[in-house]
Amino acid sequence: MSKQEQRNKISRMLRTSNRNRNVLRWGSGETDAHITMKFNICKQLKEWGHEFYTEAIFEPSGLRADVIDADTGVVYEVHNTEPNDSLVRKAQNYPLEVRFVDANVDFEEKMLL
Repeated sequence: MSKQEQRNKISRMLRTSNRNRNVLRWGSGETDAHITMKFNICKQLKEWGHEFYTEAIFEPSGLRADVIDADTGVVYEVHNTEPNDSLVRKAQNYPLEVRFVDANVDFEEKMLL
């Protein structure tokens, strides 16, 4: 599958109103650490030339992802104080691979590999 076909496949999984490519979005209830980690993930993906979405909503489930790498089909979920059972449920319900990133540690590129 070509890179563009992969990107289109991911885009079609998302609610049309949430297809804001390569834009950092965040919610009012997110901590500074959470927002900063999302920024660092997006910055790294941009440096790699990847297309990404933030706060995108999957159709038809309505699940909202922190960051989606459209080039690899990976969801990065930033967690702060979320309990492990909630993380397990997310991993089971998202239609893509999920990788969890702790908002309370320093960002390193290897977190995304």
